[in-house]
Parts: sequence; C-alpha cells; structure tokens
Amino acid sequence: MSKLEKMKECLLSSIEIDMQQIEEIKQQPQSQIAFMGGVKEWYRSTSCSLYYDEIIAAIKIAGYKYPDSDSVWEKAERVKDEIVREKLSWIAL
Repeated sequence: MSKLEKMKECLLSSIEIDMQQIEEIKQQPQSQIAFMGGVKEWYRSTSCSLYYDEIIAAIKIAGYKYPDSDSVWEKAERVKDEIVREKLSWIAL
C-alpha cells in the first residue's frame, strides 16, 4: 500500500461530517450561502481546521519522510477535500 493510500484510508475512517456546523450554515442568509457556493461547499471550504488532528495523524501513519513539507500537506489537504466532498454527497440537504 502506498503512502498516499495509507493516508487516504486513515482520513476516510476518521473524518466525520459535523451536522451541527451544517445546520449553522443553513441558518445563514441565502445570499451568503449562494456566495459561498452552497451549504456543502461552504462547509468544505471552512472545515480545514476541523480536521487538523486527523490530517496530522494520517501523515504520521503514512510514514512520510518529511511530514512537515508543503507537498505532503498539499496532498493531505487534497485527500481531505476529496473525502469531505464524498461524504457530503451522501447527505441530503
């Protein structure tokens, strides 16, 4: 299993969608929701800090040689975004 696959598996199992935050976003004015690209896109774009610990754990589990490098963090962010989008697609809003 590649490092990227290990990181993805770890993030897939650890990322949970915060339904309370989804509900808070839904309470915002429609103009702001539209500006952010909808409820799901707003959540995805602001959820980075929600998953900081999960990203760190996934990078450690994957065993990257330079875990603090920009390229590793960029990969982790892309994988996190992909997983969050996938999990949000399962939610009916």
